[in-house]
Amino acid sequence: MVEMNIKELYEVGTTFETAIGQGTKSERARIPKNYSRINFPEDMINTLVNYDKEINFLVAGEIWCPDFQLNSTVLKKFTELNNNFDMSIISMGRGKKFVFPILGVENMKFPLILVLDKEFNILGIFEERPNVVHEVSNFEDIKLDYYKGRYLIDSAYEFIDIMNKAK
Repeated sequence: MVEMNIKELYEVGTTFETAIGQGTKSERARIPKNYSRINFPEDMINTLVNYDKEINFLVAGEIWCPDFQLNSTVLKKFTELNNNFDMSIISMGRGKKFVFPILGVENMKFPLILVLDKEFNILGIFEERPNVVHEVSNFEDIKLDYYKGRYLIDSAYEFIDIMNKAK
């Protein structure tokens, strides 16, 4: 069986723009809409702009997935605020085939986002949606707010919490 390590997966991944470009017209149209809903508070912007360690985000997901559209857009904003942040996107298929064995899991929800240090060590994992959304007993109650970007800030805080594990 062919195996790939995290660094190899990262290197074969595509850019955010390439991944988005593979979507339908309506899927692509959601990206600027989601982006416009990202409203980071000033202290978060300062934290991100002044972050001095290199962080790589390996995203396994697909443009047709609303969770991917929302959470990868948050990471795109991170990469625009600081050159120490980089993102690479692989397909769900590669995630299942190569990332699951690395993590020692049989199943996880997508997008699956690995937050990596500059040596491609895993600092933490973001699975599908921010934890605050996972903790809601009935997703239907908040579904519309979630898809309208109400929880983008929660995703951002979660990414920062994971990044802060970097040495």
